[in-house]
Amino acid sequence: MVRSGPRALVATLGLAIGLLGAACRGQARDPAPPCSAVAARFLDIARTDLSRAMQGGIDDASRRAVEDQLPAMRDSLAQACADGRWSAAVRSCLVAASDHVGFEACEQQLTDDQRRDLDRANRGATGSAP
Repeated sequence: MVRSGPRALVATLGLAIGLLGAACRGQARDPAPPCSAVAARFLDIARTDLSRAMQGGIDDASRRAVEDQLPAMRDSLAQACADGRWSAAVRSCLVAASDHVGFEACEQQLTDDQRRDLDRANRGATGSAP
């Protein structure tokens, strides 16, 4: 016997919402750091390098010019990471990098297309190469 009425409707909607929620969660959650953490690590490394450059004699105006560009560079990196769907391994490597040499070594794990898109993002271009 098929039930109808408000209780049956509520039960059906509850089941549908539960199934949709499970579908939205998809497979196991990606345990790697998010792209925002990759970008934050880049910013930390860049600021450390900038501080070292100040000790090496870089003038204050040059430091300010570089410092002013860092947020845009961070945001471009985060966007390229998200758009390019960088792997968990690459993101984990980048967040664990201790300096720019390590960061660049991790970038070598990107696919050719991902590296090309990152380069374009660094130059201010958007979208994938044709």
